[in-house]
Amino acid sequence: MKPFSAVLAFGIAACVGACVTGLAAPALAQTAALQLTTGKVITDPAGAFISVSVKNGTTAPISEAYVACEFFAGNRALGKSSTTLFSIVPGVTGSDQVRLLGGTSANRATCTITGHK
Repeated sequence: MKPFSAVLAFGIAACVGACVTGLAAPALAQTAALQLTTGKVITDPAGAFISVSVKNGTTAPISEAYVACEFFAGNRALGKSSTTLFSIVPGVTGSDQVRLLGGTSANRATCTITGHK
C-alpha cells in the first residue's frame, strides 16, 4: 500500500497535466466551426442584455462554449459579462442571454467566443 502523500502527489500531478491540457486554446479549425450570432442590446430597469447563439458546425459535441460580451454606451465601456452554453451537439445551436446589471445606458455590445471544451 502506498502512503497517502504519494497518492496525493500523483493525483495532483495528474490533475495539473489534465487541467493544463484542457485549458489549451482549441485548434483554429474547431473555433472557426463554432458560429456566434448576437441579437440587439436591450435595456430594462435592471441593466442591459443581449441574446447570443452558438451553432456547432463541428462533428463532435461541445460540452461547454464560453461567450463574453463587453457593453458600451456610445464609445464608453460600461462593463463585461459572460455566459456558458452547455451541451451543443453537432449541427445544433445553443442560445442564452448575457446580462450586465446596472448597464441601463448600454446601446451596443461586442461579443466573442472565448473558448470551449
